[in-house]
Amino acid sequence: MATSVAYSAATLLLEPLPDLDISSRRTTRHALHQIHFAGALQPWANFEADVVNTYNGRAWSPRALASSLTGNSLTDSVHEEQVFVSDERGIQGRLEGRVGTVLGAVLRAQNQDLKLGSFKGAQPPYQGYLKTPDFVLMTLAHVDKVPGEAKVPWIAEHCLDNLVDEFENGDTEQTLRHALGQIARYMLETRLKYVFLNTYEQTIFLRKADVGRVWGLEYSPVIYHHDRGSTSGRTVSFCQSLYHVGLLALADLAFNTDTGMWNQVWTRNA
Repeated sequence: MATSVAYSAATLLLEPLPDLDISSRRTTRHALHQIHFAGALQPWANFEADVVNTYNGRAWSPRALASSLTGNSLTDSVHEEQVFVSDERGIQGRLEGRVGTVLGAVLRAQNQDLKLGSFKGAQPPYQGYLKTPDFVLMTLAHVDKVPGEAKVPWIAEHCLDNLVDEFENGDTEQTLRHALGQIARYMLETRLKYVFLNTYEQTIFLRKADVGRVWGLEYSPVIYHHDRGSTSGRTVSFCQSLYHVGLLALADLAFNTDTGMWNQVWTRNA
């Protein structure tokens, strides 16, 4: 028999995301733009520990925000995926629906001025800016803080853990730099310090961090959709991680172009 479990803001953030229901009829080509990230690139040290420190340091609202069914034979419930996805638009929709609803409720309960939405709903960084990242964490006044870009997970060129492994093992830098090119260019154009690249199943968070006198980009460990958050840092969930990065952006979001050397190359066309 199924039973109902209530969730507060703190417990909602720790929940993993359900598996996608991927259609057998789906896109077959990668969606990477012909742009490569050309700056300094290195891991974001202590990312998971910092996520947990942010989580453990909050005074959480005890109010119940959601409930779910637990027990056997729940494959027909709304807590499982009931929507086929077959392209990038579907990935965007599932992330906005699953993550945006949870994160929006948590942020509102915590009285924090952020909400996930479409970049088209945010104020452009300057008049006439026409590019549109897939997502953005923005304030209720529609000021963009953390843009995000989505790719489908079933294309090899989008597989973030493989790309990171290739980079860190010294096999090749170019596949990861290619995957980061589009979102890195958005960072510079919008002058925003934090972004994320997401396939729903895998996510890396990125921040601008100078390396000596060179503009650099740091990338988090790959966060998987099925990761359950924790208070120890053993694992962190996607929602727990995005909450942490959102608070960082509220405190310090500027991509500072006044530091380092002049005429730095941040991205290049392939």
